[in-house]
Parts: sequence; structure tokens; C-alpha cells
Amino acid sequence: MRNKYLGFICLLYSGIIGYVWYTKKLSNFLAPQLQMYIKIALIPLLIIGIVFIFSKKSDSFRFTDIILLLPLVLLILAGDGRISMTMANNRMGNFGQKKNNVTYVGPVEVEEVDEDITYNFEHPYFKVIDASYDDLSSYLTFMPNAIDYVGKTIKVKGFSVKYGNIVPDGYFALGKYVISCCAADAEFGGFIVKTGDHNIMHNKWYEIEGVLQQMPLNDYGYVLYIKIINIKEIDETSEEQYVYPCYAYDNGICGETKKYNLNYD
Repeated sequence: MRNKYLGFICLLYSGIIGYVWYTKKLSNFLAPQLQMYIKIALIPLLIIGIVFIFSKKSDSFRFTDIILLLPLVLLILAGDGRISMTMANNRMGNFGQKKNNVTYVGPVEVEEVDEDITYNFEHPYFKVIDASYDDLSSYLTFMPNAIDYVGKTIKVKGFSVKYGNIVPDGYFALGKYVISCCAADAEFGGFIVKTGDHNIMHNKWYEIEGVLQQMPLNDYGYVLYIKIINIKEIDETSEEQYVYPCYAYDNGICGETKKYNLNYD
């Protein structure tokens, strides 16, 4: 009886792995660079399950074997693995840590954005895609050398967070969840955006076209924010909620960020 139970558990686990792999939901649980390891586990689990089920050896069932069902229960509770946007306020630890690491940099002389100017957002200076999201969001928000890009145009998509304790009044954060390992370590990563005259809803998806500007942030020196030129609400199903470090997209080359020659010195 016990062998058949263990065999069933192995087959069940291999079936779950195959399902989330086939439905592309595996990315909701693991970063791309780690997915190969769970995929490899599918085959031995399948083989071990078949061996156990057809084994003639008879062992007594142990009460502790029930614990093997715990991961299945947790998976059911996790649903498709996507973290709710309402959790973003609790996932801003890394976002705030980057703020605390800012070195004081004085302001640069820049002209106020003239909203009557026609900006070319067909070819913005920064077009933030998933492969560059993590690097550009942290650099263009909190890195002292980012002042070199004040006045540059930027186009980015993400969901809004209005009530984070590190977002100043009159501003909101626009971003996505950044996963380095798995969904358990997901942190919010994004940009500070000036609300202006726009009616921004909490936890809604937007596409923003704007210009990078500079402001003082408490005792942490000057940081960059996006002054909105154009904004529109977008369908959340049209965008990936999770993004990963750039090396997860192009084998460690990080080509999407290298082309900007960002200065980290």
C-alpha cells in the first residue's frame, strides 16, 4: 500500500511540473535560470513513480507519509503563483534599500519641462522593456550618476503603487515585481512618477511616456522621477507582472542595458 502511495505522489508531482511547464506558469514560481532544474526533475520522478506503483514489495503505510501532500496543498493555495498587486506595499523592501544607499548629489541645472514641446516617443531615449526593467528602474531612480539623463525621454509600462511609505506625496511608483530566484523573494522594482493633474488609481496598469526630472528626497540627496507627458491605462493581461535580472534574458550579456553605457563608478 505504501509503495503505491509513494508512487502516486511521484507521478502527481511530475504531472504538476509538466502542467506548469506546458502552461508557461512555471515562470510565476521560478526565475528562468532556475527553471531547467525543476524541469530535469520531471523524468526521475516519473520513473520512480512507475517503479513504486508496480513494485511487489509491501511496506506498511506511515502516518508521516501524509506530509508529502503538503507541497500539493501549498500549490493549490498559491493558485497560478502570481503575487497580487495589493502585496506591492509589503514587497518594497529592496526598493527602499536602494534609496537608503543613495550618495548625496547636488542638483543639476535643467529647464522645466515644456508640455507644449512635441516629444518623439516613437523613439524615446529609454524604452523600458522586461529585459532592462530591473537595471534601468534602480539606476534611473536612485543612482547618483543618473543625473546625466535628466531631460531624457522615457517610455515604460507597469502597475501603480500610491501608498508605499517611500513614495512622496504627489507622486506614485510605477513598476513590476522583480524575481532573482523565485516568487518568494519577489520585490517591487520601478520608477517614481509625479502625479500632476492625472487621476491615478492604485494597482492599475499604465503606459507612461515622460521626461526624467530631478528632485530632493528627504535626506538622501537627489533622485530622478518621471514627469508625465502622455499616459494611458492598459490591460494587465497584456503585460508580464514579473521581470528578472537582465542576465536571465540573454545569457549574462545584458545587451539591453549595455547599450546605454550606464556609469556605475
